[in-house]
Amino acid sequence: MKILKKYKVFDGKYSNFFITEFEDKTGAVKKWEFLERARDTKAVVVNAYHEDRIILVKQFRFPINMFSIEFPAGLIDEGETPEQTALRELIEETGYNGEVTSVSPPLCTSAGITSEIIYMIDIKVTSNGGQRLDDTEEIEVLQFDRRNIRSELKAYLDSHPDCSLDARVWAAYFEE
Repeated sequence: MKILKKYKVFDGKYSNFFITEFEDKTGAVKKWEFLERARDTKAVVVNAYHEDRIILVKQFRFPINMFSIEFPAGLIDEGETPEQTALRELIEETGYNGEVTSVSPPLCTSAGITSEIIYMIDIKVTSNGGQRLDDTEEIEVLQFDRRNIRSELKAYLDSHPDCSLDARVWAAYFEE
């Protein structure tokens, strides 16, 4: 594959829409559409746990027009490390504080459609001081028993048809 041209179709506050023209292996010129984080911003996804409890959040997501059950997460601000961002986002979204126990390498989320890079960060919860939400955020904190998370989440989703489960939660806790 040979990239011939990349051009921006839309310039947004958090993401930009691009089209790339490329030459495939037969020499034909094709196009590929994708989203790119504005300012090459990366993000963190926080796997917070306290003893046998997993902390998740429920929030409305406009792209899917429904609520999503997901890990706390957020964008890394300029000058922050992924660890600092994870602790800040955990406090803001859930009110919980803790200690970082592991950090993944940079991970792509959906490389066919977005340039998004995230870090999965495990945090052992140590205290609770109350949420610090932005004006635009409405986040409900949910807790599930780590040993029974599959059955508890399935029951929750069965009783809340307006909710979807984030794929990262499925990947982390629904392995056989």
